[in-house]
Amino acid sequence: MPRDLGQTCPRTYHLLSTLKGMEQHPATPKTAEQSVEVQIHSAPKFWPFILTFVVLGALIGLVIGLLGEPSQEYTRASASGFFAMFGAGLGAGIGALVFVIIDRVSSKKSTKHLAVPLAEDNDSSTQQG
Repeated sequence: MPRDLGQTCPRTYHLLSTLKGMEQHPATPKTAEQSVEVQIHSAPKFWPFILTFVVLGALIGLVIGLLGEPSQEYTRASASGFFAMFGAGLGAGIGALVFVIIDRVSSKKSTKHLAVPLAEDNDSSTQQG
């Protein structure tokens, strides 16, 4: 198993993290010949997804602030900053909502596979314990 799970693709990472956490699972196979059924779920990454919507919301707010009518009470820069911050917050909320919807839809498309632990993983876990 790779030492750094972050360098693998998300689908492989989920399978590898499931295999790595099998020591605590009640259906842990005792030998490398036994297999465990795992569920593969492909989902978007949370923070990049939210940050994309935050940046989009801030840019839209900035454009609204710059294109709006000038005010005598506020400078154009302060109004633009206000709208950019408001747009960023609104973008974060909308991004979270879209993330939940996409995550729910993609979780319905999850598949089950049989996973067999590698013999070298069992040897290393017995040496550490």
